[in-house]
Amino acid sequence: MMDIMQKILAFVSLFCAFIFSGCQTTGGSPNSGRNTAAILGAIAGGIAGNNMGDGSDTNVVAGAIIGGVLGGMAGQQYDRRREALEAAEAQRQYEYEQEVREQQKLEKEIETLEVQRARDAIANTATESDVAAAEREAARVEAELAKKQKAFEASQERARRIQEAQQRIAQAQRELEELKARESGQY
Repeated sequence: MMDIMQKILAFVSLFCAFIFSGCQTTGGSPNSGRNTAAILGAIAGGIAGNNMGDGSDTNVVAGAIIGGVLGGMAGQQYDRRREALEAAEAQRQYEYEQEVREQQKLEKEIETLEVQRARDAIANTATESDVAAAEREAARVEAELAKKQKAFEASQERARRIQEAQQRIAQAQRELEELKARESGQY
């Protein structure tokens, strides 16, 4: 039994070397299913050739060759199906991205048209007094914003000064405690 396994392993090693040398010239990874299936087929064929015949080297080699060829053919079909699925998925992804871009473009056009329509509606009905009223309201809101910003900045400055004072108090208390400890001889 050990002699048979050694024969199968030797043949499969040669078969693998043959397959992988072909991979280097064809690019390698696109045929990974074919190569894997060919190797597994060669192993299974070698074992079957040994078990079906008288265990001679010829039966083992013939079984490994037939198994390798059949496995390689099956693996090649697998590779083709996988490549076709990957290509179809890439096409679907491309079409989806195109659709998203078109949808975004359409939404932008709709938004632009709505803004233009609103501007046109205002232009058709607005008077000089409407413009003056809008400008007064804008000035009022801007003044209110400036007042609130100034108040906010002042409150932030007060908070900063309070924090600084608290830090100075904490530092002075630590120094006072250290001085008391030295005076009482604890250091």
